[in-house]
Amino acid sequence: MHRDQGGYLVETETDTLPARHVVIATGNNAEPVIPSLPAIEAFNGRRLHSADYTEAASFDSQSVLVVGMGNTGAEIALDLAEGGARPTLSVRRGVHIVPRQLFGIPIQMIALASRPMPRALNDRLFPIILDVALGRLGTYGIVRPKQGILEQVEAGRIPVIDVGTVWAIKSGGIKVAPDIECFTTRGAIFVDGRPAEFDSVILATGYRPGFEKFLPVDLRPGKSGVTRQASELGVYLVGFHNPVTGLLREIGREAVAVSAGSLKRTRASAALWPRRSGCDLAIRRQIFEASS
Repeated sequence: MHRDQGGYLVETETDTLPARHVVIATGNNAEPVIPSLPAIEAFNGRRLHSADYTEAASFDSQSVLVVGMGNTGAEIALDLAEGGARPTLSVRRGVHIVPRQLFGIPIQMIALASRPMPRALNDRLFPIILDVALGRLGTYGIVRPKQGILEQVEAGRIPVIDVGTVWAIKSGGIKVAPDIECFTTRGAIFVDGRPAEFDSVILATGYRPGFEKFLPVDLRPGKSGVTRQASELGVYLVGFHNPVTGLLREIGREAVAVSAGSLKRTRASAALWPRRSGCDLAIRRQIFEASS
């Protein structure tokens, strides 16, 4: 993608498309992140990223190590436990876990209601409330981070929304282990010195946006939604900010704002065009109609 006569040319594998505005909505999870883990190439069992995980059936009766306890890792571990496997979750650092509903109210609604409160107060209250709702999970090897929930969300780390994983951990269907010291041919050794054998390893190690491959540095608006830089460039990001109130809600808000912002920019640009002929007027009319 590059600039062209006040607009852009976007090149695909088969076409080159002109555009006055470009919206990047490929999401934060476009490309799997595969970290360099100590001696993982020594492991002789099945190894895959969570992006390639489809169902638990092919892991039936297997001992499976799931590396990473974000939402993806937690849900895969639960699916494995329910599908007849013996999963272990390796939790590298502390993690916040929240229920899907708190006292019958969706957690997103509670997050919305608590937004006017100071962040420090929220971060003090939530651990107390969550201990009541989910129990003290430190007993099962899940440590709460020093950073509060809202502080982590602002840094881009979303809490795990529990859909049954906590119950499976408490009942023994899912084991919890600390970070990995290194892999062996038949399994792994954890940082607490404990070895364990596994048939398969699933890397639930996250994703990256990936738009840096096709979007030059000078055309990146920096933040998701409508910003001054995005409006000046005519290049917008949608769906790259995941607040505590929920990604889908945020995408809807950003989409409306970007639509209005691009229309405003189009009208401002068209107003600056000189009136040279009837053709110019016809072109401007077409732009207004297309933008409305």
